[in-house]
Amino acid sequence: MKTIIFLIPLFIIQNAFAQGVAPKDWGLKEFHIKDAQLGDINFYVTEKGIDQEKPLLFVVSGCRGLPTMLVVQCEEKSIQLGTVPPDQIKYFSDQFHVVFIGKAGTPFCDTVRVEEINPMKNLEDYHPSKEYIQKCGMEWEVQASSMVIDSLCSMLPNSENKVIAMGFSEGGRLVTRLAAENKKITHLVCVISGGLNQFYSSIINRRMDEATGKMTHHEAQAAVDSLFAVYKKIYSDPHNTGKWYYGHPYQRWVSFCTDIPLEHLVKLEIPIYFLNGSTDRSTPILQADYIMLEFLRLRETNLTYRVLPGCDHSLYEVVVENGKEKVVSRRDEAFKIVVDWIASN
Repeated sequence: MKTIIFLIPLFIIQNAFAQGVAPKDWGLKEFHIKDAQLGDINFYVTEKGIDQEKPLLFVVSGCRGLPTMLVVQCEEKSIQLGTVPPDQIKYFSDQFHVVFIGKAGTPFCDTVRVEEINPMKNLEDYHPSKEYIQKCGMEWEVQASSMVIDSLCSMLPNSENKVIAMGFSEGGRLVTRLAAENKKITHLVCVISGGLNQFYSSIINRRMDEATGKMTHHEAQAAVDSLFAVYKKIYSDPHNTGKWYYGHPYQRWVSFCTDIPLEHLVKLEIPIYFLNGSTDRSTPILQADYIMLEFLRLRETNLTYRVLPGCDHSLYEVVVENGKEKVVSRRDEAFKIVVDWIASN
């Protein structure tokens, strides 16, 4: 079964054991909350300037039940995969208290031994903990995240009480729900994220493949019909954690694909920023376009929408130089856009 990893790139380090795999090695301070209903909640705060006055930036990425750092070992060789990209933590830590939570029942770092080092396959083959599987879904993550934000608002120096919830990929869906429920959040940022039913992305891609000639009309329709048949099975078995589809138990899919972010977005009164890439297939740009259109229809003015032409789901762009294709990162540009927007709102 192939897995969709919703937020790549991964941060890959050769010879991982020489690097350090504890939170402190990455400039993070670890905290714990033990809740009778939710269980153990592990969360991490950037140590840089932790005693200084700074806004709180709560970050959610989209990497299923994976540890923050995964060490992959093959005989004498090893690599380290970061599923919460350190570049975004480092970029924002100067100006913000950067915070993120661990997945339920998942350590900060885990080690797997494999026969061959292949980063994407190694991630696909990683099996989440039993606790994560039982709790997977939007409900646990939103409740745990809200509890962490409440705790940190009384712990960290932030006299302006500025709390930004920023989600990457499916993390954008989660922070949208979080902003609807936790009124301490003052700003919402969604990067490479959508606002309609998450299942709709695959349908859009099949229709676009048909429109661009990558699939015949009949092939595309057959593919869409097949998707509808699968989605019907999943919705009919909403609490099943034993049946999986594209890297997630049915329970997780129903949780995320029952909650429609757009329904929350149009009710929010806080400033909202959407940043998307025009060539993203994991979260097709048509979803974000529709969000903007809906805000215009409702005459709501609290949404700022920006598109990076040519950028994919990882905020990379393929350009042609001297007749050769070259992959260019636009991640720092995207991060600066977000920081500038927060500063002006």
